[in-house]
Amino acid sequence: MRRPASPAPGPWARTLLVSLLLSAGAVAATAAPLYTLVDLGSLTQAQVPVVRGPNSQGHAGGSGRPDGARDGGGRRGLVFDGGGLSAQQVEGLAGLDDPAVFGMNDSGAFVGSANAGSTVRAFAGSRTGGLRELPPLSGDNASVAFGINGPGEAVGFSSGASGERAVLWDASGRPGALPSVAGALGSRAHDISSRGDVAGAAVAAAGKLPVLWPRGLPALPLQLIPGDANGEASAVNGRGEAAGYTANAAGTIRHAALWAATGEVTSLGALPGGEFSEALGVNDAGAVVGTATGSAGVRAFLWTRAGGMQDLNSLVPPARMVLTKATGINNAGAIVALGHDPAAGAAGGHAQGDDDAHGHGPAQHSHGPVRVFLLRPVRP
Repeated sequence: MRRPASPAPGPWARTLLVSLLLSAGAVAATAAPLYTLVDLGSLTQAQVPVVRGPNSQGHAGGSGRPDGARDGGGRRGLVFDGGGLSAQQVEGLAGLDDPAVFGMNDSGAFVGSANAGSTVRAFAGSRTGGLRELPPLSGDNASVAFGINGPGEAVGFSSGASGERAVLWDASGRPGALPSVAGALGSRAHDISSRGDVAGAAVAAAGKLPVLWPRGLPALPLQLIPGDANGEASAVNGRGEAAGYTANAAGTIRHAALWAATGEVTSLGALPGGEFSEALGVNDAGAVVGTATGSAGVRAFLWTRAGGMQDLNSLVPPARMVLTKATGINNAGAIVALGHDPAAGAAGGHAQGDDDAHGHGPAQHSHGPVRVFLLRPVRP
């Protein structure tokens, strides 16, 4: 049996204790919860990095090429240890290469996809067991898995001559098509909650539309922010709330959105001086993380009902790094974020990496390595 993960080159993480401060000009700073900031490593821009997570243990998955790796080759599927150990490399199935991990549950089981010649195939695995293929629907020849829940159900899409169809694999790996969306030309499922609700998007003539598949019920089209014409739901929590974005007709300006389980939308706003925002993760408390533009460039954000949208960089003391994208938040409040050291060659403070199969994120203009961080809240 092949080992699914083996150590990949990478720096030992440095754990720093950071005090989160809220400030505005000359207004006195207000103390906020303490976080430990764990540096999970650096990834080169040569292979566009993808990072997803964290699960309840603080582990994350993704793909990329560790910065400083001496051997050749393309991207590697990676599992990041929340304790700061070097990332582990996920080995693909026979005949598959360039694996990427897109989702991980609290038990450490993960899903993703890898290239198979001229097509792509979904897989499932764990840090301690073997990998197995998640097949496409009958008649299709390609599949990608984006999310996995606690019971081991996975979601993604299957594609073939008839187009892309949102799919759910049961815990044994058997695929089944999710209910169709009226008028849609195709669909993708991006995330699945612990209770089996699924978030994703349908493709219509006018573009992508956000969709929620409540467990055992027909597809529920989600509302758009007024004035917008398309969008996607990227994540769903245990209460059936979904997070993602809606966008203008051209798809160039995105607005971060949070949907109730019944489909009503809440606009999460934007950072000062910016007009682009996109939500990428939501926990059961309704806290949302993502990426947004502002007067300082592209920045990672945290949104809560009490505090609204906040630049994560404004919540940490000055440091030689810029957090550009937060890709997930778990129920303990831990956040996975990507960033860079401006002195390492990043141009203009724009976002780095993580432009994966979802197509997420504003324009990428950074040239230095991408750094992966885990922000852990310290309880009083």
